[in-house]
Amino acid sequence: MSRADYERAIADLEASGAGEPDGRTFHAAYGDDDVHLFEVWDSQEQFEAHRPQLFEVLQGVGVSSADVQMHTVHSEH
Repeated sequence: MSRADYERAIADLEASGAGEPDGRTFHAAYGDDDVHLFEVWDSQEQFEAHRPQLFEVLQGVGVSSADVQMHTVHSEH
């Protein structure tokens, strides 16, 4: 998504009360023309509970699909 789409999505999530979802411990975005997200969640279940609202907001800013990749964190140094 573009940086403008990202900023609008963040504003929409904040406005809906979903800007700080339960279980998300870290969020970062990177890239200027093609923004990607990196997040750390306490559990996959907590992300899955947030996913419907997140994808609704993304679709609202014109992002029709998102490639979600999940990986287990083995250490935190």
